Amino acid sequence: MKNLMTFSIVFLFTITSVFSQVETCDCNTDLDFVVQNIQKMPSYKKQIKGDKEIQFENLYTSLSEKMEQPVLVEACYKMLLKQMSLVNDVHASLRFKDTYLTTENAKDSAKLSAFKTSELFKNHPKTLRNLSELKEELSKKAIGDLEGIYNYGDQQKIGIYYADNKRDFIGVVLKSQINQWEAGEIKFYLTRTNGLKYDVYYYNTETRTPGLVKSMSFENGRIWSYKKEGNTDNAEIEIENKSNWDFKQINKNVQYVYFGSFSNSSKNKKAFKEFYEKHKNSFNAKHIIIDLRSNGGGNKKHSDPFIKLFKKSKAKIHVLTNSFTGSNSEQFTTKLKDIKGATHLGQTTYGVIAYGTNYGKSYDTPSGHFMITPTDMNFHKYIQYEGKGVSPEIPLDFDRDWIEQTLEIIEKDAL
Repeated sequence: MKNLMTFSIVFLFTITSVFSQVETCDCNTDLDFVVQNIQKMPSYKKQIKGDKEIQFENLYTSLSEKMEQPVLVEACYKMLLKQMSLVNDVHASLRFKDTYLTTENAKDSAKLSAFKTSELFKNHPKTLRNLSELKEELSKKAIGDLEGIYNYGDQQKIGIYYADNKRDFIGVVLKSQINQWEAGEIKFYLTRTNGLKYDVYYYNTETRTPGLVKSMSFENGRIWSYKKEGNTDNAEIEIENKSNWDFKQINKNVQYVYFGSFSNSSKNKKAFKEFYEKHKNSFNAKHIIIDLRSNGGGNKKHSDPFIKLFKKSKAKIHVLTNSFTGSNSEQFTTKLKDIKGATHLGQTTYGVIAYGTNYGKSYDTPSGHFMITPTDMNFHKYIQYEGKGVSPEIPLDFDRDWIEQTLEIIEKDAL
């Protein structure tokens, strides 16, 4: 029993000590490494010229001066992201490698208690607002306002309110059933970029490590994984657990095709080949609805062969997209729109279209705290959509089934 108690004390002391460390890093060396990788990207070479190059160099100099002494790891992360943000390239990413808390540790009461005594936990950003007053204020916001109270599934309630600059937003935990989070802690920051698009600097729900996701749309009371209370409309989201390759004959005049992914996974490659061979001679209706909702892209070898088939069919093409339609599926959307008589319906796409990763190589920075994934593919001809998305000619309502709405539009046009 004595040995077990001694082990427990030492174990808890070790856990607490690790959590208590306020780590710094040689950010200047990491900055040089990140810049070297950025400068190899097609997006940098296409965009950073003239005044933009001067701006890039001036920011580099300014950040370097702030890094003459070791800086806190998260502060370094934010500065590296700032340098990267001068290149409009949604595919390029810098990830935070450290794990503050594992899913397993969060379920262990002793380890979670140790984490909650750490400086890391204590120093996590918190709102300065009175939570009761904030809840009352946000509960009165209009359903279309970004400010308001949101659900993160059934696990958390998040309050989103304006930052001091009255342009960006802060997401704060109001209530949490997730043990590693407490009311008043800041979950994310929203920085407005273009139109309805926001970059989200967030803290991972499980590990609490920071990260950045770009080009998230605010529409239909949804921003990324957060859905506004009082708005239960979800027509823009495709049916869950649906096959990535689906064909239906809706009626004698209308056919429906769902492409859920063009990924290079072995399973999807096989599914593509089977679907293509089965249906390459099937497209013979007057109208074809092509559903690309939440298709995150992939290889054009799995998308573009259908362009020829759809052109050959002489059908009127109706393309459906949502804000999670991204990458190659966005490029596919623009190609479909070029078919005579085609119509784009639904919601503006993701906006991660002008560049890509062919080899998908990632590199650890010298400090070991971060991992950069630079882009190596050049689709710069789509730059007008990068970070903005491809907008539909006909936006669809969020409170009614999108296929039904499309069929109504087809019937109306036929009159």
